[in-house]
Amino acid sequence: MSCPLNLFYSYCHTDNEQRAALEKHLAMLVRNNIICQWHDGKITAGSDWKSNIEKNLKEADIVIFLITTNWLGSEACIAEWDLAKKLCKQQPNKLLIPVIATECAWLDFDDMRTKLVLPYDGKAVSKWDTPESAWLNVYEGIKTAANEQKKNFKLTHDFTVELQSVEFCSTSSKEIVLDDIFVFPNLRTYSDKIDGVELEIDNIDELVAHKYQFIIGESQSGKTKLSAWLCLELHKKGIPCLYFDLNQLSNSKDKYKELKNVFSEQLTGNFDLWMEQGDKYIIFDNLSKDNKCIDFIKYTEKQFNKFFIFSNKDIYKSYFIDDERFLEYREISIKPFCHYKQEEIIKKWLKFKSASSDIEHSLIDSIENNINSIIINNKILPRYPFFILSILQTYESFMPENLKITAYGHCYQALIVARLIKSGMSQEDSALESAFTFCSRLAFEIYIKGEEQVINEFDFKIFYEQYSSEYIIKDSVFNRLFSEYGILEKKHGKIKFCISYSFYYFLGKYLTENYNENKEKISCMVKSSYARHNSLILIFTIHHANDISIIDEILTHTICVIDDKTPAALSKKETSIFNDLLSTILPEHIENSENTNIEDERKKERKYRTQHENGLDENDETSVEKLASKSDLLNQVFQCNKNIEILSQILKNKTGSLKKKKLAEIVETICDAGLRMASVMLEDHNEIEVAVKFVYEQYKDSDDYDKSKLESHHLNQIRNIVSFRVMIWVLGCVEKAVGAINKPELKDIICEIVNEKSTPAYDLIRYFYLLDTCKIFDENLKLELDFMLKNYPSDRDIFLNRIVSLRTQYYERTHRIKENYRQSILSSLGIPYRKPSLKLNNNFIVSAKKLKKI
Repeated sequence: MSCPLNLFYSYCHTDNEQRAALEKHLAMLVRNNIICQWHDGKITAGSDWKSNIEKNLKEADIVIFLITTNWLGSEACIAEWDLAKKLCKQQPNKLLIPVIATECAWLDFDDMRTKLVLPYDGKAVSKWDTPESAWLNVYEGIKTAANEQKKNFKLTHDFTVELQSVEFCSTSSKEIVLDDIFVFPNLRTYSDKIDGVELEIDNIDELVAHKYQFIIGESQSGKTKLSAWLCLELHKKGIPCLYFDLNQLSNSKDKYKELKNVFSEQLTGNFDLWMEQGDKYIIFDNLSKDNKCIDFIKYTEKQFNKFFIFSNKDIYKSYFIDDERFLEYREISIKPFCHYKQEEIIKKWLKFKSASSDIEHSLIDSIENNINSIIINNKILPRYPFFILSILQTYESFMPENLKITAYGHCYQALIVARLIKSGMSQEDSALESAFTFCSRLAFEIYIKGEEQVINEFDFKIFYEQYSSEYIIKDSVFNRLFSEYGILEKKHGKIKFCISYSFYYFLGKYLTENYNENKEKISCMVKSSYARHNSLILIFTIHHANDISIIDEILTHTICVIDDKTPAALSKKETSIFNDLLSTILPEHIENSENTNIEDERKKERKYRTQHENGLDENDETSVEKLASKSDLLNQVFQCNKNIEILSQILKNKTGSLKKKKLAEIVETICDAGLRMASVMLEDHNEIEVAVKFVYEQYKDSDDYDKSKLESHHLNQIRNIVSFRVMIWVLGCVEKAVGAINKPELKDIICEIVNEKSTPAYDLIRYFYLLDTCKIFDENLKLELDFMLKNYPSDRDIFLNRIVSLRTQYYERTHRIKENYRQSILSSLGIPYRKPSLKLNNNFIVSAKKLKKI
């Protein structure tokens, strides 16, 4: 039987006779299960009449107002009208139908004239030839409205609010909802036609193209919010869709009733009519290994056309990846955000907070730098929306004032505390303190065991017994640590921290609190900082450290590595090897900015960042560590590189707590280290020529060798390629140093150091730094550009001049600049408004591809 609609009578008790007459005429609609009627006469003696009326009015699908002069003069009736109108804003499917029983001034009441009233044309029942004719007309009108209502399928207000809800807050006075911050995730699947080819899913149309789909992701990767957004978007497109949280699946064997109950919570209209619709979608969230979940999913395959099952990656890999019952399902993975999607969510957050939709790109850049320094190349904190938003939220006004650790360290602490609270742990200081103490010591125990962030169950048992003999830890705290939202997990006989950042956070906390006992261990880490594991431990130890001893040790080691090399000055002599290359390969200018879109350029640049980041896999890092162990020079270069990253974290974390003298020492050490790395490739130009001849001999013996060209031609091509690689290395070292010091508060310190050093390299560092940290391109920055162009003209120093030009053009293409400054920049650089796009010499590209094989 189909579910009847709830009909509520609003009437004046003086008119009870007319209400009874209408109730009698609507009896056939009750008999046919189209409606069920309610009026306040059904309230039992002793009940709270007011709450009964409000409850039934809220639950009503149709509200009948029996309009008479008595009704218009009743404050109680008018209050019911006002409440019904208010409820309509939350329940747009609720129907308000005035029935004009007697002649009265209803046209002058509120906005009643805008409603479709009954009987026909608002002719009062009392004015019809016979009351039966009038009531029949009302009957037909209510019958038609009820039947249409049953076919009117809309998301209920409460369920829409539930889908739109997010667990983030902002200092903005507005309430934040999913639509305000949602960015389509980074989804990947594999081609059905081409084995091994990974495909990107860019939009909802590509997502719903397949009939059966598993959408899998790590914890906090955004599965539930994606499923909620998908449900909302399908309804906006008019596609019948039901959302099912499998965590709330009951033990009832009546699966049809289960579906019906979910429908009644989510949608208006008649369930049976809705089920008769074609092309229905169903979304399942929180898949578990429980057989009742599988049985229910298989049952729905008979009633629905498309299926989306959202599952934790571990659950899917452990139980369903080879399940024959799901062979037809396509696997879609939720990956961490790439850089341009990260920028999108930052922009959405800023636009939500700001009254203006015009956000300065420099502000976005600054926030990006902060987030990237915390996420650390996707290796520690996955670049998922949850973590990005958590960091953004932390940077607002929610930070406790009594924290001893730094703001960056607090981001990690806030994430850990939020996760523990979500697991159900008490917010009492004692519970959280107990959890932090336990985890800190466990992290150290895992570290000294020497295994990769895991401890076996036997060793864990011994650790727990020893810990329990020294410290109190309640079972409730311990159990929460291992719960669904805890920070520890047990898998395959091993115990580990769920997310890498929590392991490094707690290990750093332990080492800081027990620094004197672990000085030797920390010193060994500093000496082998090129190892990723060591550098990350040091970074997190610094997050907690109040003592600058460890900072001084890192400074000393950084100063001492590659100390046989003098920091590159980037003088004309040093950079002369790039002259031919710059005059033949690099353009005088890049594509004209009038013909490019700033947002497109920023998106393109962030795609490059992602490609670079994705290329830094753990196998490469392992290879680096092996190479470092075999070559003293490589060891020092890798150590220097990592120490710059560690010192950068110190600058960004402790700018407000270190003295200016110490900050200046760190800045100078970073810059000199970067320039010493650059000098490794610049010190002896003869070595480059040796490399060119070596590559040529290899090329000459290969099948790709082009005998039609002269040897000098091949040598020149190879020389250009090798020189280009060296130049990229040199610029990379400079950019590494600039990126490590790009904190606006350091401007005076950096400018003072540059003036003292007085080398082209330091002038370049200052200019790059000012470009990266300026809020807008203003007169001061224009003077800096003029200074660089005047001191390093193209006829005397083509390298510095060309690099300054390209870096400035890149900034101009990716940031909004006032038109007068934009014209001034292009004029200073000698660039007209319209120029053709850059096209590299085709022969050079072909040669480069051939040599890449060698």
